Amino acid sequence: MSSTVGASIQPQSGFNYPPMVSNVGIAASGAARPSNIFRHNTTNHNAYHGGANVQPAPIAMTIHPRQQAQQPPQKNHRNPLHPSIIDRLDPAFVKLYNNYIAPSNPPSTDINVVRSNFSALYSYATAPATGVGGIGETAVPGWEKYPGDINVRVYVPPGEAPGTRKVWPVHFNFHGGGWAVGDLETSAHICHHICASAPCCVIDVEYRLIPEYPFPIGIMDSLSAVAHIIVNHKTFSIDPHNITFGGESSGATIALVLSHMFRDAGSTFASRVKGVVVGTPSISDIRKFNTPEESPWESMRESEHAPLLDWKKLKWFDTFKWMSLAPQQPYQNQSPSAQLNAARAAGTPPPASRSRRPSYREMSRDVSWYSNLLGAPNFKDLAPLTWIGTAEIDPLRDEAEAYAEKLKENGNNVITKRYPGVPHPFMHMDGVLRQGREYVSDVILQVRACLYPPAEQKEGEEREEVKDDEDAMGE
Repeated sequence: MSSTVGASIQPQSGFNYPPMVSNVGIAASGAARPSNIFRHNTTNHNAYHGGANVQPAPIAMTIHPRQQAQQPPQKNHRNPLHPSIIDRLDPAFVKLYNNYIAPSNPPSTDINVVRSNFSALYSYATAPATGVGGIGETAVPGWEKYPGDINVRVYVPPGEAPGTRKVWPVHFNFHGGGWAVGDLETSAHICHHICASAPCCVIDVEYRLIPEYPFPIGIMDSLSAVAHIIVNHKTFSIDPHNITFGGESSGATIALVLSHMFRDAGSTFASRVKGVVVGTPSISDIRKFNTPEESPWESMRESEHAPLLDWKKLKWFDTFKWMSLAPQQPYQNQSPSAQLNAARAAGTPPPASRSRRPSYREMSRDVSWYSNLLGAPNFKDLAPLTWIGTAEIDPLRDEAEAYAEKLKENGNNVITKRYPGVPHPFMHMDGVLRQGREYVSDVILQVRACLYPPAEQKEGEEREEVKDDEDAMGE
C-alpha cells in the first residue's frame, strides 16, 4: 500500500465537503507494516477517479469544469424522460439528463453489457476523488459455502509518516448494483471522500454477484470479509472496536442486514458497530407484485417511470435474484474447467460449483428474511445510529422510509433524510447535483460522528483500551 501522504481537503468553490478532523487522538501502531501485503491495479481506478492521490479540485454549482470541457452529445432524444415525471425532477437533473443520457440508446438488457460500463455510467457528473494517503487491494475469504476469495480495497487517510501506520477506525463500504452488477469502482469516489474527510480507513468489499452465485451471496460474502478483517485487524491497522457500515442501493441493504447479524452475534460483536450510514436501500420483495399498483408503496406508482431506476428495471434485476436459485444453471453439466472456460467466453465471473450446488430448498432457506428486511425477526437493539438517505423520485423510497420507521418503533436511534427532485443514483452525480454533494457531505458527517463521538459522551464509559481481543474473535 502506498504510504504517500495525500493533500487535505482544500476550500472549494460553491460547496465544501467537511474538512478533515485533526487531533483526533488516534494512536500510532508503533510498527511499520510491509507495503507488499496489498496490491492495487490502478488502470480502471485512475481512469474513473484521477488516481489515488489526486488534489481536490473546485466543484462548480452546475457542472464540474472537468465535464464542462466535454461537448455533450447532440440532442437526438432516443431515451427521453417520461412526461409523467419531468415536472417532479430538479431542473438541474433534467438538464443533465437531456444533455448526456437522453441522446443515448435505451439501457441494455444484456447483463454483460450492463456490467461492462456500470461503474462509469455517471463519470461525466462525478466530482473528482479527494486525495487520500494510500490505496491498496487484497483478497479475503468469501462465504465458505461457496469457497473462494473476494477482493477488498483499502483506503488509508492522509497524514501517516512514510513507513509507519496509524490505527484507524474503519468504515466498511458495500457497493450497489442490484446484486448483479457493480465492483470496486462503483462508489470509489464516495470512499475517497469518507476516507480523507472523516478521517478513517475505508474498506470497500467486492462481493460476488448473482446469478452466477445464488442470493444472498452478496450479504454472506460481505459478512465473511468483515469478520476476517476484524480478526486480522493488525494486518489492516484498524481499530476492530470502532466500525461503521455503509453503502448505496443493494450495498445499503447489506449494511443494514449486517447490523442485525452483529446484534444477533452478541454484545462482543454488537458493541463494535458504532453506526450504519446508507442511501437508497432496497427493502421489500417485489417478486410478490406484478405491477406497481399491486405494491403497498406509493413511491412505486409515483416513480413507475423514474429515470435511471424505474419499475421495469427493478423487475429486471429481481429476475436475476431468483434465477440464481434455479437448480439448473448455465454450465451445470460441464466439468469445472469447462465451466470456467465457458464463463470467461461469456464475459461473466467463474460460477459456483454446479456439481455440488445445494438443492433449491436449501438455497431458499439461505435466503431467509434477506429478500424482505421488513420481515426480520427482531428490530430491537441495533446499531447506536442508523442513518438512511432516500431520493424523492425513487421507486424504493417508501419502503426504505418504512423500514426506518420500524426501527424507530423498536427504540432505535434513526435519522432519515429525503433528497428532493432526484432519482435513485443521484449520489453518483455529486459533481453536478447539489443533492449529490449534500449526500456525500451528510455521509461524511454521520460517519465522523459515529467514529469520533464528542468527548463528553465518552466520559465514564469504562471502554477498554483498544487491544487485542483474540479470545472473543477466536484467535
